Amino acid sequence: MQTEQNNTKNIVIIKPSIIVVGILFTTFLILSNLTAFKLVQYSSFAFPAGLLFFPVTYIFDDILTEVYGFKVSRLVIWTALLANAIVICGTWFTTYLQPAPYWHEQSAYASIYQAIPRVFCASILGYLTGEFFNSMILAKLKIKCAGRHLWFRLLLSTAVGVGVDTAIFVHVAFLFLVPYTNIWQIILTTYLFKVTYEMLVMPVTYKIINYLKRKDKTDHYDIGTKFNPFSIRLDE
Repeated sequence: MQTEQNNTKNIVIIKPSIIVVGILFTTFLILSNLTAFKLVQYSSFAFPAGLLFFPVTYIFDDILTEVYGFKVSRLVIWTALLANAIVICGTWFTTYLQPAPYWHEQSAYASIYQAIPRVFCASILGYLTGEFFNSMILAKLKIKCAGRHLWFRLLLSTAVGVGVDTAIFVHVAFLFLVPYTNIWQIILTTYLFKVTYEMLVMPVTYKIINYLKRKDKTDHYDIGTKFNPFSIRLDE
């Protein structure tokens, strides 16, 4: 089975399932940024609350790539980034509006939303690089493995994508702010958390992928696809 396409123009048809998964991808991406400054304490570990939500974007990236192909995943990755930027810029802008005289939460409001753009800027490069590594590796492994070994392909692509994403983000966010040895401790702890997270939910990911393949009669192979991360065209 292949992704439903227009045979004359080779254009991927966007199905309702793609829209739903794309919206969920975008929602969890935005949620991870908005909650990044909330520090959570669990046992002896402290971590940003956004860490609970961001790994879910890799799950949806896996679903989109495995079922509908790299081109669909690429479009969603860029669209989600745009939506995230709009939300971040919008909330940041509102912190500079004159508050009502009887509203006394301006300081608390501004302290949170004026800091979020810094997290967003630090995460852009890691997000794009990690998500595209994940999608490209999964798509190419699918061809190499002739569609078999889904568990292995999901685990390997996620491990690489999450690793690249985490290394870039932590370096950009914390370089020159904390000792370099601590940077690698943060990278290792965050990476292990994300990979473990993905492994625990992989049975659910597997079931969703198989369900969507049956429902939409779609199982796309990116044969002949130009793996250009900077394009949003669906016909190449």
